[in-house]
Amino acid sequence: MTRFGGPEVMVYGDLPEPTPGKGEVLVDVKASSINPVDWKVRGGMMKFITGRGLPKPLGSDFSGVVRALGPGVTGFAPGDRVYGTVLAMLGKPGAHAERVVARAKDTRRMPEGWTFEQGAALPVAALTAIAGLRSCGDLAGKTVLVNGATGGVGHMALQIAKAKGARVVAVCSARNAELARSLGADEVLDYNEVDVTAPGRTWDVFFDAFGQAGFSRAARALAASGVYVTTLPRPDSVLRSALGGVLGGKRVRLANMRSKPEDYAELERLIQGGVKVVLETFPLERAAEAFAVCEGGKVRGKVVLTVP
Repeated sequence: MTRFGGPEVMVYGDLPEPTPGKGEVLVDVKASSINPVDWKVRGGMMKFITGRGLPKPLGSDFSGVVRALGPGVTGFAPGDRVYGTVLAMLGKPGAHAERVVARAKDTRRMPEGWTFEQGAALPVAALTAIAGLRSCGDLAGKTVLVNGATGGVGHMALQIAKAKGARVVAVCSARNAELARSLGADEVLDYNEVDVTAPGRTWDVFFDAFGQAGFSRAARALAASGVYVTTLPRPDSVLRSALGGVLGGKRVRLANMRSKPEDYAELERLIQGGVKVVLETFPLERAAEAFAVCEGGKVRGKVVLTVP
């Protein structure tokens, strides 16, 4: 991104070679995915966090091959296949580039058999879904509604909730209904036909991967001790989350990505157990086009940029 704005502010060009500092690794990027936070950063919605230093690459997720180690780094060697995240949201240069510097503690060796595209698509979306569902406690036998069930976080939440023993109701468009069923949904609702926040049916967990329902509306369809999980905290959700332990009853949980080693280990177990990532790829030089597809809201799973 050369300035704040829409996809038109993105250009394909050269920046200085990055150098790893203490506790960092330099990675030859093979793939990197796009997340909603990327176009929020580019749009200037988070200037108070990201700073104004431009130009810079976007992108939090990456996979690739270790090129060099910074001082004090152990546990990695040049040539290792790795995946992980970079702090692009906090102003660091992102992973939509041929090379990226990442903190060693945010980098993990990629399991055997994974493709670079798979590794790049998983961290932010899957770890967000894992963290959000973990906050709901034991899901066995409960009904989990996933709003936005075929998007990046949503298609992960659908499969992970199913793997944890829940009955999963997927909310998506009619054109994505078959995809949701193939990922394990027990029931699929078309958001153009059904208001899932209307009184009547109730859900033990309302996982709002789309982030637009809001607690006030979702609460109408929550069980007495139900949980509303959102990836896009609004003022009512943040307040209710803070006071939930005091007020009791229906609760709010914020799905914030966590990336501790035990989180990555759980993610890798889930993938080994059959959870899969749905993705579409674009070459890096077509990043602006890929962003436009993502921002159009019709993406199935994740969009991944590949680096030749």
